[in-house]
Amino acid sequence: MTRLKLLAAAAAIFAAPAVASAECDIDASGEVNVITNFFETLELLSNVMKECESDELKIDVKLTTQHKEEREQAFAASSSPYDASAVANSSITMLQAKGQLMPLNDLVDKYRDEYNIEDQMLIRFGDEISAIAFMANAQHFYYRKDLFEKHGLEVPATYADLLEAAKVLQADESVDHPFGAAFGGPGNWERGNEFVNILLANGGELFDPLTSEPVFNGPQGVEALELMGELLNYMSPNALTHDFGQVRQQLQQGEIAMAIQWGDQAATMDNENESIVVGKVGFAPAPAMTDGGPPATTFWWDGYVIPKNLDGDPETAFQVIMHATRSEVVAANNDITLWVRSNYAPSEYSKAVIDSVMANAPPYPMNPQSELAHGAIGNNIGDFLGGLESAEQSLADAASDYRSAAIDAGLITE
Repeated sequence: MTRLKLLAAAAAIFAAPAVASAECDIDASGEVNVITNFFETLELLSNVMKECESDELKIDVKLTTQHKEEREQAFAASSSPYDASAVANSSITMLQAKGQLMPLNDLVDKYRDEYNIEDQMLIRFGDEISAIAFMANAQHFYYRKDLFEKHGLEVPATYADLLEAAKVLQADESVDHPFGAAFGGPGNWERGNEFVNILLANGGELFDPLTSEPVFNGPQGVEALELMGELLNYMSPNALTHDFGQVRQQLQQGEIAMAIQWGDQAATMDNENESIVVGKVGFAPAPAMTDGGPPATTFWWDGYVIPKNLDGDPETAFQVIMHATRSEVVAANNDITLWVRSNYAPSEYSKAVIDSVMANAPPYPMNPQSELAHGAIGNNIGDFLGGLESAEQSLADAASDYRSAAIDAGLITE
């Protein structure tokens, strides 16, 4: 999705009443089995999908943080037990490169009017529509407004500013730690993601675009990893095990004063059922690495794909997806995320994401090389962050692992 399309989707405000979800009237039988990541928006959409269940049609949605591993096995098998899957910028690339995704052009054409399918929802590789996007997202900066006011702190524009604020907040006994970020999580993906955000904002690249050889282990990469090591000094002793869900809980329970977190979690800060800091958390673009540089974040889309090897009916699976992502669902759940439909109305909770895009935060790279590099980085930089080896060695190990995986994938020739 281009920056222009994302901004158009995020900024368009149309008068749309909040309506209850309509009954699903799909006339089909059999099963539709979907696998997805686990977070609030996907949980909502899975519940809407289940409205399509009937005596003749069974709907099962598996929400799991192990979705990537299960999807890879399923889509590579002779027949997939899953008829659809949620994906994002990074996770679609290898699936598409391996030719495992069903083109959706004919289904989009057939159902465009019925479900009001909009162009910004269509994820293409060339002329082929490979996914239906439903939301955009980016990480940004969360901070306790009351503590910043108490200590006379400005919202950090750079990571140098953030470290200075952390030094001040470290002495504040009302919080356990000044800062939080996802340096752990399933498969070390989130740890690698933090590195990628900082590397790209530091002017670095993941690989040479001409040769696919790794370049993330250069000077910009070393600086990015060493910054992550500095941030650890202001985080929980258990930070290397924390995923985004745990960081959210730290914020909600008043345990930390600042964090880098996904934009779609902003509204949860004001959920009185789970937060003790309602009205106290502010949102801003992620800090830059240099004065005037882009925020250290990337913007993403999330959407659904259908595998070529599904054992069910692709048309029924497509209809279930479109029922869950139609405009009425957006209108009734406007503040849950930054939807890509044009009837989405931006709110205070999405402003920092839109501001990040306006400040030239790049899209997460949509190519298989980036997915392989991301995985290799996440699997190796923990040795530096845990104090076991130098930043240079951890990145050299990651580069070696990436290169081996890229050779196996046919992206690098020995």
